[in-house]
Amino acid sequence: MTNQIAKISVRLTTFCALTFLFFGCGPEKPTGAVDLIPVIDTHIHLYDTNRSDGVPWPPTTDKVLYRPVLSQHFDAICEAHNVAATVIVEASDRVEDNQWVLDLVKHNPDRYIGLVGSLPIGTDEFAGLLNRFAAEKRFVGLRMRQRPGGEDFFTDAVWRDLQLMADKGLTLDVLMSKFDLEDVSLIAERMPDLKILINHLTGLIITGEPAAEEWTAAVKKAASYPNVHCKVSGIFQRSGQSPAPKNLSYYEPIFKVVYDAFGEDRIIYGSNWPVTDRGGEYDEQLNVIQKFFQPMGHSVLEKLFWKNASKFYGVKLNND
Repeated sequence: MTNQIAKISVRLTTFCALTFLFFGCGPEKPTGAVDLIPVIDTHIHLYDTNRSDGVPWPPTTDKVLYRPVLSQHFDAICEAHNVAATVIVEASDRVEDNQWVLDLVKHNPDRYIGLVGSLPIGTDEFAGLLNRFAAEKRFVGLRMRQRPGGEDFFTDAVWRDLQLMADKGLTLDVLMSKFDLEDVSLIAERMPDLKILINHLTGLIITGEPAAEEWTAAVKKAASYPNVHCKVSGIFQRSGQSPAPKNLSYYEPIFKVVYDAFGEDRIIYGSNWPVTDRGGEYDEQLNVIQKFFQPMGHSVLEKLFWKNASKFYGVKLNND
């Protein structure tokens, strides 16, 4: 009898192990094609409000975001939502904060595969700083966030530094609060070898109404340059509401314009976590995006959620 019980126990253990391998375990998650696809989230921020020198962003008055946001916090997001890897976007204008982020995530290069940094474009020190940080393979590019000089921003020095980035194969993210689609088109036309990524669906305030003709025309013009791509990111933030609408119909007119203009090969997923917390949960924004793109098929979902990001930033998943 003892031997029979032992044999049954072994068989049950084997069955449970095989069940785990094929079907997984734990709490149920929403089902859908994206659950079978690895995700590269190309837009998160990490910072520590407890640092002795503080942080320039977010402000202390921000009751949602002003807290330590570190790799262990995003690790929990990854485990819950099939996020295989991420590209961090630096939200600080302090040069050494680029190094702080790189050091923070050096323990897990398979998950934290890239950093879009922040350096002072158009300054005398830019070239030296770019050489320093570009030596780190996870430093994949820069984001234009500030606009010193206002309308006079695009000086000869700025064009010189953008060319340095293109020569090194680095990428340019553009935050659309200080820049617009005409600026993107200007850069793209003058710098055809520079890979450009528009952040957060062009920075448009989404209202749930049909897209304005003027905006649609500007999107089409920017998309006419093959080196310009668009992040499907920050959707809750762009709603301007807290909590943000969770129904696809609210965002669908904007998704459609962006997809029609950029096609399946130049759209890239990003969350804008933890700013997503202002509008809802991580899985809620992910599900809205998934609902729009899922009818287009598995191949389009793969491109949106990881393949286009891998190609644009020059990063790879551990199993790729």
